[in-house]
Amino acid sequence: MNTDNANERRSRIPDSAQWRHAVNMLQTNGQVPFQNILFATDFSSTTQLALPYAVKMAQRSGGKIYVVHVISRDIYPLVPPEEWANMEQSEAEFRKSNQRALDAELSNIPHEFLFPSGDVWKQLSRIIDEKQIDLVVLGTHGRTGISKTVFGSVAERIFRQAACPVLTVGPRVSFRADHPATREVNRILYATDFSPDSLGAARYAIYLAKEFHAGLALLHSIQKAEAGQVNSAFETLRDIVPLGAGLAEKPKCTVERGAPAESILGVSLRENADLIVLGIGHAKLSAAVGTHFARSIAYKVVTQAECPVLTVRG
Repeated sequence: MNTDNANERRSRIPDSAQWRHAVNMLQTNGQVPFQNILFATDFSSTTQLALPYAVKMAQRSGGKIYVVHVISRDIYPLVPPEEWANMEQSEAEFRKSNQRALDAELSNIPHEFLFPSGDVWKQLSRIIDEKQIDLVVLGTHGRTGISKTVFGSVAERIFRQAACPVLTVGPRVSFRADHPATREVNRILYATDFSPDSLGAARYAIYLAKEFHAGLALLHSIQKAEAGQVNSAFETLRDIVPLGAGLAEKPKCTVERGAPAESILGVSLRENADLIVLGIGHAKLSAAVGTHFARSIAYKVVTQAECPVLTVRG
């Protein structure tokens, strides 16, 4: 679902011929393996909840994980300069200890540790380009660094500007930490408003459903339905998955009345979804970006979903 302005417009059902042509392109462009995965962490227990998802994706694709911990200097001005050396030594020991633990956990997966220093998004952006990252995996809150700023201006940059999908394990996913689906993807919910942005995300939903032999649920939310729109939406949803896509089971189509974010969250619970897939637009950043993003559908879904959310920039 393109999450930029869906709250403020009526659902638009696309021309069937144009939509079918676009969907048919999925058949030739459906392979999206994640060869290079960036796992951004501050080594806290909460952000480590995202690690199993990075591991699972790497195992499926035979990919490599780049474990990135951005060393932030934001807190240094808050303490006397004479304490900076001790802080730096303590942080270095902290990173070394966690690196040893992760080395053991990732022993069977190609991986590399990167500890850049500076602005979080600038460092992530550089690494995404240099390492040709196919997927970013984020935990949402914890000690310092990535998780400290993930819901704010840095988060919008990651969602809107990363040139690859972003898998976010939100704060409520920890409630399901003992759920077997935490390390498996058995049910995927793909939400769409039939925009080009959301069609791009469909490729990933279909690919992952095939890779994990998972059930796939398709959702379109209609806030202000006009006559005939519900039936048209059902027909269009059924066109999303090409014939011969190789899914384990026939996708389930749902047209929900109501606000998009609430519909996505509600259906994800009813479907017991292990992953939500959303398409998002590429918005220009502004001074008021935090306020705008806090109101966006993607932000609300990521922060309230009880399963990870894969956002794909259009």
